[in-house]
Amino acid sequence: MHYFSRKLPDAKSISQTHVSRSKRWVAAALCAGLVATASGVGYWSNYVYLSDLTAMDAWNRYMDLVRDGKYDEALAYSPVPFADSTRQPSSAFLTDAAHAHAPSSVTFQGEVSQNPTNRSTDIWIEGAIQFDDGTTTQFPSSSRVERLDRRNGQLGMWKIDLFSSGLTIDHINTDGLRSIRVGDILISDPQGSYYLFPGSYRIEAVPRNPDYWTIQYEIPLNDGTGELRTHTTVPPFTIIPSDKLTDWIRKESEAFAASCRTGTPDPAREGRCGALAYSTAALDLTNETLLIGSLRGTSFWLSVPTGPTDPAADSLPTPSDTFTCTIDFAYDGAQPTLECTLDK
Repeated sequence: MHYFSRKLPDAKSISQTHVSRSKRWVAAALCAGLVATASGVGYWSNYVYLSDLTAMDAWNRYMDLVRDGKYDEALAYSPVPFADSTRQPSSAFLTDAAHAHAPSSVTFQGEVSQNPTNRSTDIWIEGAIQFDDGTTTQFPSSSRVERLDRRNGQLGMWKIDLFSSGLTIDHINTDGLRSIRVGDILISDPQGSYYLFPGSYRIEAVPRNPDYWTIQYEIPLNDGTGELRTHTTVPPFTIIPSDKLTDWIRKESEAFAASCRTGTPDPAREGRCGALAYSTAALDLTNETLLIGSLRGTSFWLSVPTGPTDPAADSLPTPSDTFTCTIDFAYDGAQPTLECTLDK
């Protein structure tokens, strides 16, 4: 991916004059808050202290943590912004336990890219994620690395920012699920989206109303679960109708069509049933066929043949009427209901 137009100087040359002999990371627990050193230099909390490394080096070290499933440590260096906001995805899966039983390993590659912000302290890393599935397919990502200087103008550290770019961190949507397990983390009644570090995850999803819906994994595993791979264009699973729901849709569609085409013309039913209200022959499912469209979400289209109609009808009837039908569950565990509306 190429998002930007101006090339930055090489990250190594930026920090070359500020090289220090010591190479160390300051753990978040040791630098919570503003910490003063003996010389009075300030270091910021939760960021990586890498005064003798380039931005690319800092990014590589950070992504090594992600690759190895050391999510707790990685998160300490790049905390979730607005973590308490209900408008943001949840960070519940940004922890080591979510990496448990990961089906695939990943590798990360990156290079310094151009700077879209025109801020001299910003360096962007264009990255690529590759899974160990025997293919050479790579999936792009992008990260912002910010240079934070000491008071004397020398390089203090690199701030690894995964969230402002929105391209390094990924997320999973949980709409329609009763529960979801990622690694060893189980969330019951999940709400909205959940952040994920780049990588591979073992997932187990249970839909709401599981008698009527089932989960189809894009990459199924042998134990009935599935694999989730971040940064791909294909969702890890699809919620599809069960055989029970498919049979229920057919029966309810037939019942609705029969209630509209009774064989007794009735103009009062026109708003609900269209030309079917003027049919002079009851629906004969032995010799006539309903057309039922594929389910899209919770809706599908239904086409019902009009049959012979009352010649006194005001307008010439069409050969069939089409309806949009929507399935509704009042709550998780409720029996479904069907509402069909005439397409006009």
